[in-house]
Order: sequence, then structure tokens, then C-alpha cells
Amino acid sequence: MEPFPDDIFNLADIVLRVAREDPERIAVIDLDGWEGHGRRRYRRHTYAELSADVESVAAGLREMGIAETTRTVFMSPPSYETCVMGVALTRVGALSIWIDPAVGYRNVAERLGHVNPEAFVGNALAHIGRVTFGWGPRTLRKLVLTESPLLPGGRIITGFPPFPGARSIRSLRKHASAEPESPSVGPDDPCIVLYTTGSTGPAKPTLYRHRNFCQVFRNAHHSWRWDPDNEVPVDMAVFPAFLFIPISAGGTMVVPPIDFARQGPAKVNSAALIQVINDCEVGSFFGAPILIENLAREALARHLTMPSLKRVIAAGAPITGPVEEMLREVMAPDGEVAANYGATEAMPSTELGSREHLHGLWDMTERGAGICVGDALPGVELKIIDIVDGPIDSVEETSELPTGRVGEILVRGVHVSPEYFLDPDATRKNKVPDPHGDWHRFGDTGYLDAQGRLWVCGRVSQRVKAAGGDVFPLQVEPLFDAHPKVRRSALVGVPAPAGELPVLCVEVEPDVGKHEFAGLHQELLALAADCGMGNKIHAILFKRRLPVDPRHNSKIERPQLAKWAARQL
Repeated sequence: MEPFPDDIFNLADIVLRVAREDPERIAVIDLDGWEGHGRRRYRRHTYAELSADVESVAAGLREMGIAETTRTVFMSPPSYETCVMGVALTRVGALSIWIDPAVGYRNVAERLGHVNPEAFVGNALAHIGRVTFGWGPRTLRKLVLTESPLLPGGRIITGFPPFPGARSIRSLRKHASAEPESPSVGPDDPCIVLYTTGSTGPAKPTLYRHRNFCQVFRNAHHSWRWDPDNEVPVDMAVFPAFLFIPISAGGTMVVPPIDFARQGPAKVNSAALIQVINDCEVGSFFGAPILIENLAREALARHLTMPSLKRVIAAGAPITGPVEEMLREVMAPDGEVAANYGATEAMPSTELGSREHLHGLWDMTERGAGICVGDALPGVELKIIDIVDGPIDSVEETSELPTGRVGEILVRGVHVSPEYFLDPDATRKNKVPDPHGDWHRFGDTGYLDAQGRLWVCGRVSQRVKAAGGDVFPLQVEPLFDAHPKVRRSALVGVPAPAGELPVLCVEVEPDVGKHEFAGLHQELLALAADCGMGNKIHAILFKRRLPVDPRHNSKIERPQLAKWAARQL
């Protein structure tokens, strides 16, 4: 089944096609409470049911004025109702705007204020945020509630509208045509806005046109190794931005046991995740490295396996070789862990399977080579240029670097977001014009090896500008992270008259006591000397927990950590 043959991101047509060819195929498996004795109950929704609900709701959306390119904030965690609404929005061709509240409640209001939403679709908590913090204009009238809010004790609020003017999904249902019309949009019309994490500055509104977003999903199909013509993929939507990937392949979307409003990736109940994976025979999922690590540790500690799990995609931050080894022990015998590299503006762009990663490449990482993220996906071009601090007005202003030289990473391809929505300043800073197709600046440093594989060395803005030359975090930290008492480390620069001082901040394993710090400090200094880093590390500081980003709980918040290190020195 070729997804999006006309370059229009229309999930509703895919759902309709499957509903007609295989109406009883399961589209969504949703959580439905407990049966007792620790056994979960599930609701299984067929493609026939999903298609009927989508078409009736889409008719209601058009009637209330949500149609082609209507700027619609969409804030709803994975569920069957969310799936219905998300697919219905593609039927009418609305412009969906996704923003993660993890960027900060007041930041959501500030960011949305720049894009002037015309409609708001979300669950009860999202509408509470809308009312309380001003997520969107106060004058919004096109409001949809994707679920019934609950009172304490789990009772559903009935008898009155919980949010004035908000429509329920049930109230939107209208008679749908037997032959629904496709939305009146073209491949270059706006399709979706995804906000960046905001971990290196204000969250940016990444605009994908239909052509671009269709290619994102095609890249995912390739990376997930799906063959929809010969199998029905069963995928768990651990990361909301990839909620609809299984639906786009005519597969089954499994709702994860995660409270996205209260649980970041590091707080997810791994035991519950394992249970749902095994109950629903999940074959693949995408997640942050910290979630994957906790999942593997839980399974090993409880001597559990996940025999249906064949493909796990890690992204959002680097995944380590030891974590890949742990997870492969508890997956299907032929299972694979793939490290995808990309960004909100270009996802995914490269991939590297754990078999190749663990066959010598991770050893090179622990010797200071940086982190290998593999080969470019089909149709993706990579370029390494001299580092430039500031905008680049033309590719002709750049100098391309040879194999093995560390510089700034650029990417080009159909899957890349062409601009930031209504934000020309951010577009100028992060895009490099080229007559043959503009490039996107990842904001990372790295290099290409002789085999054409990409190695990442850290953020451009987070390199340490030492007196003796730039020092790149991901060429330093893995050397120390290999120590059995080190949980993770982060290299930061502390300002000094002759240049920044490279300072290593170390988070130890939980069972390491303070009385061990002095001895560990000497061991790490010796390790630095053995690896040729002794003359680069100015100081080693211990911190019980390193700060991480709110979305993935995996990226270390280095600017915040650098301020802490400066105070310690």
C-alpha cells in the first residue's frame, strides 16, 4: 500500500481504503481499565468503526468551520478519540498545530500567540490550560473537547458543558457521504506545525507542507522496516508526534499506559509498558533513550521478555551501546534497536542499527570518536561545513569540509521542514539558501567518515571554546561514562579571560556514596590522562542529578549546568 501517492497528507483515505478491503482489521487498541488480578482490559476498534467515526466527525468539523488550512491547535494524548479527531482533521485539510506543554505553560501561551490559532481541539486538561493560561486567543469559538472530563472517583461529568462553547466529539457526528471528498489542498499547502523542544531557546513553530510531511512518514516506514503488503504492523505510540505512523501503514496503533500530562519519559511505569507490549503483541515503538533504558532494566530485573518486539527506534538524544545490549536481550531473537538521528525540522534523517553499532563503532565512541548515527536515509543529503556562529545567507558563503573533519552538520531532503511558521527570523537563522534546494542547520557538530556515516560531536552552541581550540562534548563524555560508577557526564564551558574552561560535570550511579567521590575523582583524572584528555579538562565536579530537557528527559540542559559549574568554581 503506497502511502500518500499524491503527496497529500490524508490519513482518512488510507483508513477508508482499509475499511473497505479488510473492515475487521484492528485499527486502535485502547486501554479500558482492569479485569482484576492485575489483568488489563482493552477496547479494540476496527478500521470499519474508525472510518465511520472519522467521516461523521469530519462532516461536523466542516459544519462548525474547521476546514482547509484552518489553524487548529491539537493537544490530546494518544487514545481512540484522539485518533478519530486527528484523522478527521486530515479529511478536512486543517492545519494542525502541535505543541508540548512541557515547554512551560506560560511559554505555550506566548508561542501560540505568534501563530494566531483559529480553532482549539484538546482533552479536558488542554482546555483548562487554554482557559487558565491563555493558550490561544480568548475569542476562540471553534472549540472541540476530545474526551469527557472526570470528577474525583472517575465519574464522568454529564448534564452541562464543562467548557463554554466547546463541542464534544459526539455532538459533531453528522451524516457522512458514502464517497467522501478529498480535501481541497495541494502538496505545497501547509499541513502541520510541530514545535521544537525549546531546550536551546524559545520553542520554534516548524512548518511542514503536505509534500514534506508525507515524506516524513515514508522515511518512518523505511526505518521501521514495515512491509504493509505482507504484514499488519502493530506499533505503540509512545511519542505523540508519531501517533499516526501505524495508521498510515494500515496497521494497529496501541495506546500506551502513560499519563502524558504527568509522566515524562523518565517517569513512565516500565512494568505497565511491558505488560501492554506483551498483551497486545506490539512489534515496534519509538521512544526517548531514558524510557528505553528503564524498560530494559525493568525487564532484566524481573526476568521478563517481550517476544513480539522486533523494532525499537530511539531518538531525541544519543542511545548508548550498553542500553542497546540490554534491550536486545529481552526483545525478539531477531529484534533490532535502531538509533535515528534528526530534529523536529528533519525527522528522521539517518539511522544506525544496534548490530552495526555494537560491532566496533561504540568502542570508537568510548575512545573519543563522537557518536555514530549511521547512514543517511534514502533521498537525504548531508553536508559538513566550517562552523559559523550566526545566520548564513547563501550556501556559497560556506566551506565544505573533507572526510573526518568536525564542522557544522547540514541536511537537505523532501522530508525537511522548509521554514518556521510566521517566523522569518528563525527561518533565516536556521536555513541556508541554495539555488538547488535549501539546507537545514541541525545546530550540531559532527563529521562524515570514509564510509559516509555521520558522527555527531555535540551542539554547535555547546562546544567549549577553550584557549587551545574547540572541545566537543560528545568526543569527551563517553570516555568517562564508561566508568562503572558514572551514570552520565556533561562537558560545559565556564568563561575565563583566555577562553572557556572545560569542566566535566558528573552524575554518579545511585549506589555511589559521597565518601567515594575523592577516589572517583582521582580515577577519572587518570582516565583523562590515559586518553589524552588530561590537558583539556580543567575541573571535575560531582552533581547528584544532571538537569535534562522536559520532553525527552534525555538531553542534558547544558546552559543551566554551565551556570551551576561557574558558581562551584
